[in-house]
Amino acid sequence: MIKTRKSFCRMCQAFCGYDVTIEGGTITRLKGDPTDPQSKGYACFKGLKHLDLYSSDRRLLGPLRQRNGAFISDSSEMLLNEAGTRLAAIIREHGPESVGFFIGTQALFNTTAPPMIGGFAAALGTPRVFTTMTIDQSAKWIGEFRLGRWGAGPQPFDTSDVWMFIGSNPVNSMVAGGGANQFAFTQGIVRLKLAKARGMKIIVIDPRKTETANFADIHLQLRPGTDAFLAAALLHTIISEGWHDATFCADYANGLKALQKAVSHFSAETVEPIVNVPAKQIRTAARIFAEEARSGMAGTGTGPNMARHSNLAEHLYQAINVICGRFPRAGEAVNGHTILRPRAEVTADVILDKREWETGPASLRKGLGRIKGTMMSAELAHEILDPGNRRMRALVCVGGNPAVALPNQALAEKALSALDLLVVIDPVMSATAKLADYIFPPRLHFERADSTQYLEGMFQYPFAHATMPMVEPPTGSDVVEDWYVLLRLAEKVGVKIPFGSKFLSDTAGVTTLGLLRLLAENSAVSFDAILDHEGAIKPDIPPAYIGDRQSNTRFELLPSDVNDELQRAGSQYQRQPSDNDFLLIVRRNKDLMNSSGSQLSATIKKHGSNRAFLHPDDMEQLGIKPGMEIELKNSVGSVRCPAAMDPALKRGIVSVSHGWSGNRLNPFEATNALVDDEREIETINAMPVMTGIRVSISQSGPTKTPAKPTP
Repeated sequence: MIKTRKSFCRMCQAFCGYDVTIEGGTITRLKGDPTDPQSKGYACFKGLKHLDLYSSDRRLLGPLRQRNGAFISDSSEMLLNEAGTRLAAIIREHGPESVGFFIGTQALFNTTAPPMIGGFAAALGTPRVFTTMTIDQSAKWIGEFRLGRWGAGPQPFDTSDVWMFIGSNPVNSMVAGGGANQFAFTQGIVRLKLAKARGMKIIVIDPRKTETANFADIHLQLRPGTDAFLAAALLHTIISEGWHDATFCADYANGLKALQKAVSHFSAETVEPIVNVPAKQIRTAARIFAEEARSGMAGTGTGPNMARHSNLAEHLYQAINVICGRFPRAGEAVNGHTILRPRAEVTADVILDKREWETGPASLRKGLGRIKGTMMSAELAHEILDPGNRRMRALVCVGGNPAVALPNQALAEKALSALDLLVVIDPVMSATAKLADYIFPPRLHFERADSTQYLEGMFQYPFAHATMPMVEPPTGSDVVEDWYVLLRLAEKVGVKIPFGSKFLSDTAGVTTLGLLRLLAENSAVSFDAILDHEGAIKPDIPPAYIGDRQSNTRFELLPSDVNDELQRAGSQYQRQPSDNDFLLIVRRNKDLMNSSGSQLSATIKKHGSNRAFLHPDDMEQLGIKPGMEIELKNSVGSVRCPAAMDPALKRGIVSVSHGWSGNRLNPFEATNALVDDEREIETINAMPVMTGIRVSISQSGPTKTPAKPTP
């Protein structure tokens, strides 16, 4: 019997809708659902081809324990009892702070997982919760805490006059930014074409001519790692020309004059040789954004957030939105709605959150605090390797791969190997899983019930979807859901997990559907109404409007620590790479979600392996041919990749995707092997330079690397 069901993608949490063809209890086909209000029939490669994992020989179909370097299978109940007993013993001997949790991207796209992990950590009383957000984009959070955030959210993309994409490539990633906010950007090519057809101006700031940059009215192709200087020059130009929104600044911002003075040293002409962008282009971009447009935002991606001076750059880019007053005002319709959560009133106010990192639990190495209840992931390895009695001894890793994501891959592997207990929930033998004491493969995306609740804030209009499992796991398999592993471990440890309005002490009577209902209590639209609807629902609910201002809070354009960072950056900007260095930038691959999908046969067939892209003239000068294996090396480590041409790059830059390998002899090698987590790190979050890394390039062998021009 063949039937078709409607579902959403669990790879990126509802960014695409699917028509799912099921034959004999097996999914035989996925295609885009043209009735889906979010994606309108679009479906990306990584989601469609992830179906390969269901029948792949790489999929783990039962739990494993590692003993003396060998993995041995046993029942999930047996191994959960073992792992829970070991975890309880560690807590009894060393206290609850000896336990940590790592929440990976695929856990974030599983609605029941984040609250279960957070509840488990809270029940234990451990502050050691780490997420991928503090690996690549924690500067966004720091920017909001230091600058302030607008209570009514960002302006909508679809009605704006201009948009500035900074180190962001939503055509590939399907995520765009407006200030610190991010929103789903499905059908990127179509959406950009429609925006330009109605007159929107597109500004792209990126070292590479990305797929998104192909639509730009102006592309500022800056030198990697110089975003802070370019942002300062844009601010200087906008303020000095009087293109800012003086009324909004007078009503809602502190420090405009101080900011004007601080960036006065960063004119377009001054920064031109640093950022390698003509002053005329910088001025043109500032004019298009601030003078010629009345709506539209600047938003960053991982580019500036993973580069040098990341916290400063993010603050300055967010400040551009503030001085231009690019926020929805009282009386305007709210941009997006919560459907599976209670509706909340929003007002035209600046919200100033307490700087969480300045109080509370701190990391062992540098005394760093937390952001939004999570510790800095750059410190995870050091929390394990610390020589004192307070070191982390057990880690539960859900849906992530820190071995290829954390800075300094050699150190990350050393730390993960040094744990007394590493429990990993992963469907494949990832780089992290191979180091685990216990691996619990979960039900895959279409084998579980789920909803779009977790990321519904990223949708710019009312939208929701909930589904039951499409299919059952393979016959004879022993796979369990993420929440089940966590709740069974909590049961063995003897704690009750707060979840929604309840406390869960064991798995008796607990179901995924029940957990989803708990999370959706008091939702704007009932969970069951959404579940009963075949396909996504765009509910017919009255529009919500932004309320009047309720407080006198104001944005802080130049807090003292931001000013200090700007002055330090200014004193360092003459430092350039040596003549024999290239700058490595990471690039987004639309067929992968970080490292997820790198082991799929479809990915391997399409790409072979992760490639290192160079300008053709650099390849000629280095004596490198396409497909030739090259080595990228610095003082931290090295990686090997086959070379490929990209004439859209500037000379002196090598571009490699992060999170997966280009080395057939080392399938888990990644660009984080080149990341130095000791020098040139940010003060608040210990964020290292993860893109714009200085490397040398040679052929894999005795060939000597010739000199090349500085990028």
